[in-house]
Amino acid sequence: MIRLRSLTATALLVVAVFISCRSGRPSGQPIAPLTATSPDDAMQQLRARRDAFRGAKSLMRVRATTNGKTQSFRAQLVVHDRQRMELIAYTPVGTTAAIIRAEGERVSIDNRIEGTQTEGNVSQVFGFLGTAMPPAEMAMLILGLPPREGLAYEVDAGGLRSARAGDVTATFESPSFPARMVVITRGSDRVEIEHLEVVSS
Repeated sequence: MIRLRSLTATALLVVAVFISCRSGRPSGQPIAPLTATSPDDAMQQLRARRDAFRGAKSLMRVRATTNGKTQSFRAQLVVHDRQRMELIAYTPVGTTAAIIRAEGERVSIDNRIEGTQTEGNVSQVFGFLGTAMPPAEMAMLILGLPPREGLAYEVDAGGLRSARAGDVTATFESPSFPARMVVITRGSDRVEIEHLEVVSS
């Protein structure tokens, strides 16, 4: 009996790990890196990619610290265009915990754990990230694209090094496109994003 329980527990653990690794994996074509030889060339290529943008998906690890509290989770970011995006947050076993959808400034939340659907304004849902720019534009920045002119950008030949919108700063570790590691800060609030896989829609 003990052995049967042990085998059952082991099997459930293996299934949970398998689901965690497989669920939410984005489907699509890999995105080619930049071929720039200078920061100016890189910015020109990034603007061209932005203007031709037709959607992208990223499987991410997210660690968010706001108001002194930290949460870590896996998520899939789906950016349809400069107006529409979705963020799908996963539970530790890989099932969907919530889906946040945004179109322009309109945001809806489908909470699969509590079985509720609500709508809220951008800052209520996205916290300090929602104060910098519309959600879909912020999502494009998280991918490593300059979403619009007028922000303070620093660029390396590989991609964006940083971007500033008001009091919100995005820093890209090992600048590349698509981005690999992004840290977004405002004061003591901080969101760390690791892109595990980025594909075009």
